[in-house]
Amino acid sequence: MNRNQWKGRGRRTAIAGTLTLGSVVVFAACSSEPESSQVPPAAVPPLGTVQQADGTGVECDENLPSDSLVEYARKCKEATGVDVPQFNCDNGTPVPENHMTPGAVYPNGNCDAPNVLNKVCDPGSKFQVLVQTNDATVVAHCRKKGGGAFYGDVAVIQYNQRNGATCFYQSQVQGPEQSPPNSPTLPALVSAPSNSAGTFPWQAPRDTAAIKCVRCHDNGPFVRSPYLAQLRNEPINRLPGTNDGAGRWDQRFSWNRTLPYNFVGNDFQSWKSFAISVSGQGSGCLDCHRLAISSVAGVFASSLGTARALGPFATDLSQPHKNPHSPDSPIWMKPGQVYWSSSVGDEANAVSTCAGKVIGYALDPSSPPPPGCGSVQLGQGNTCRGAPIRAVLNGATKSEPNPGRVDTIVPLGVGSSGDAAPGFCHWRTIHGPFWQTSTSAVPLADPKYRGSFNRIYNQDGLWFARSFSDASDGPANAPPGGTVECTRYDEIVKIANTATCLSKLRTLTDAFGSTATSTSSLGTLVAVPLTGLIGNIAQASNTDFSDVLGVFDPAGQANLYQRHWLTPPAPILTGYLKGEAWVNSCTGWTPEYPVRDVFTDSDIQLVAFPDTKNVRCFISGVTGAWSSTRSNATVQPFAEIYTGAANDLRLRVAPGTGSDRVGAYASCLRLQ
Repeated sequence: MNRNQWKGRGRRTAIAGTLTLGSVVVFAACSSEPESSQVPPAAVPPLGTVQQADGTGVECDENLPSDSLVEYARKCKEATGVDVPQFNCDNGTPVPENHMTPGAVYPNGNCDAPNVLNKVCDPGSKFQVLVQTNDATVVAHCRKKGGGAFYGDVAVIQYNQRNGATCFYQSQVQGPEQSPPNSPTLPALVSAPSNSAGTFPWQAPRDTAAIKCVRCHDNGPFVRSPYLAQLRNEPINRLPGTNDGAGRWDQRFSWNRTLPYNFVGNDFQSWKSFAISVSGQGSGCLDCHRLAISSVAGVFASSLGTARALGPFATDLSQPHKNPHSPDSPIWMKPGQVYWSSSVGDEANAVSTCAGKVIGYALDPSSPPPPGCGSVQLGQGNTCRGAPIRAVLNGATKSEPNPGRVDTIVPLGVGSSGDAAPGFCHWRTIHGPFWQTSTSAVPLADPKYRGSFNRIYNQDGLWFARSFSDASDGPANAPPGGTVECTRYDEIVKIANTATCLSKLRTLTDAFGSTATSTSSLGTLVAVPLTGLIGNIAQASNTDFSDVLGVFDPAGQANLYQRHWLTPPAPILTGYLKGEAWVNSCTGWTPEYPVRDVFTDSDIQLVAFPDTKNVRCFISGVTGAWSSTRSNATVQPFAEIYTGAANDLRLRVAPGTGSDRVGAYASCLRLQ
């Protein structure tokens, strides 16, 4: 048993479930990945998914009857606010294939910017923006594929950037590279998918879903490769997120960092995507955009996607059917770069390696989480009940001891306004140890800081979860971590107008550990989880008196409260501690708590089935020796909300016995 809180073990990084790279409009028709390269379905929900509290592990309606094309188009119009109209491919803007090999015939020859989907040059292809409002857009790509007056492949993406609703439409796919080879015969005039009398050969939604477009389109709806990004200065027909301007459909260098993403239609509900986070090498690839991995029906695409494949592809020494890197044909990544750079390639490969480890950890959550990399869920079907934001940092209930600095940061997205979080954000699981030997004068995470913390925080309008530990001056220690969730405000009961929701940070600090008890009033008619556990938040446990940090709500008045020993048992020393809580409020909203401030130092039921389907439970407080570990820091204190054998929601805590025992409180908020 290790009772010396500064031996809190250091280096580790987050694991969760989401990832995304710059969008390349590879539009549907993503090439099939051999089954042998796919990872088999996990026995547990993929890491980062939002699991409903019914014990099934299925949070989306994934077994619905297939939609007809007309019904799918209706749902997509309802979800995005715009319709896919009839259009003519010939009216689109030609996609340049500059410096094409003289005399080459599709699919042969090289050019400056071949398409990324088929990795060939395709002269005569056309791109156009069919509809664009402040919130929604519809874009079409007509691939010529050597078809003369005809086309071999027509794909459409319909997207609403306010709510994330996304739809994919795919024609029959023709061309000489098909099996068996054939000549393109698709007409230029394309009937609207909503037109039941239309004659254009659209694939049924079931067949489009079977293409698994999300395996390439995992970090957002559009893949922004140089192929279509060439059109960035077109006045109308330019791919969203490629122009340098400040327009709502431009913002090239920040386009998909925070955009919502969900999939409409019965046949697309098993699609999920996860944005990757990386500490150290590889993090530079995530400054401008997300990189991601994906799964369909629980099967991960282990060798496709923006993180696993497109990042290394975009930074490689050469690319199929592309002219050698030059000022006329610059390398894809990074912007402004012309020739290959080994250091940039190493960054992309580090993200790819991290993504592979995240997939491996998702399939075997009992294994140690990979240090320095993690993920958070980005996209899912639009029938999914849970919020699309869930991440695991440094393992849900434990991490591996590390002798140095571990800084795990996972992006959670952006709120509906600068004053609101992406939703009601909280910790579903927490593990220690939490400790600090640095004085209050040393800023958190400063190179001289020695300690650990878990935080949910806002920085420049973006929201993050962070788990940190630096034990560089002492023995190896395990970094803290846990599972963070954000529940969308529109899923919470009695919130009439989500645009009125606000999030305000409240803190409680004891700079020297010299104040036995203190309270910060948080207000009434608010929902407040404990979001920040920093330093020596709870170190000692006693039958009559244990250290406490939590948010408690007696008689409707929420308070952030701490209590601790001023003379803890040796070898523990008092020191800096800080608690943080984000106060969530919405106009006219009175939060409903079926369960509030339930305590256990073992295992207790919070909500019985089937009421579990309409609640979201969270850790609201901790007590006892959260600075301590056992067995050389390989056993850490934890609190976990989980689904029990009876499909009930439960809270369990360990260790629950001994002088280093811990306890925890939990509350549950009612959903729609």
